[in-house]
Amino acid sequence: MKDKELTKRKLINAVGEVVKAEGFQNLKISKVSKYANVDRKLIYRYFGSLNYLVEVYILENDYWMIFADKMKQMLTEKQFSGSEDLITEILQNQFRFFVSQKEMQRLILWELSMDNPLMRSIHNTRESLGQEFLNMSDSHFQNGKVNFRAIAALLVGGIYYTILHTVYNGGTFAGIDLNTENGKEELLKAIGQIVHWAYQEV
Repeated sequence: MKDKELTKRKLINAVGEVVKAEGFQNLKISKVSKYANVDRKLIYRYFGSLNYLVEVYILENDYWMIFADKMKQMLTEKQFSGSEDLITEILQNQFRFFVSQKEMQRLILWELSMDNPLMRSIHNTRESLGQEFLNMSDSHFQNGKVNFRAIAALLVGGIYYTILHTVYNGGTFAGIDLNTENGKEELLKAIGQIVHWAYQEV
């Protein structure tokens, strides 16, 4: 049993190594087994298919998947005074996570450019988790003039696009350099300001 779990871990980690080196589009059973240094037949034995192995990897590494349990714990322990503070923290953490995770940057690029059932499934799971944190804001904005879900959509999408654009097309966006700590701090501050303005408008 111990050898089985060790081999499964090697295969999951190998997915990340292939992605980091060559991108999601180059994921193949032969490459994953080579990076893991195990027989390719074990992918089928332990995961059934390459798609399921990739899904396991993504579920372990995508920000919204990772943060779901942590978010529930934060709510249970009442670590924040209100939904504004918690939502700001969640969005700022998304920025910090995504700007530092090359594999997840490649994942989003792949998801946007491929018509793939696996990617649709991952997107739907991520969307479901996102609904949980948006539910926290609904009572505050109910019958108000601010559609916070629309604002959140722009913030989440903006975080992805700004980071992907600067990583793959140049170091600056709107004159802000994400290669510098000051540039990152300016965007983190802007996220907090936008959420605060929305909450003040109600």
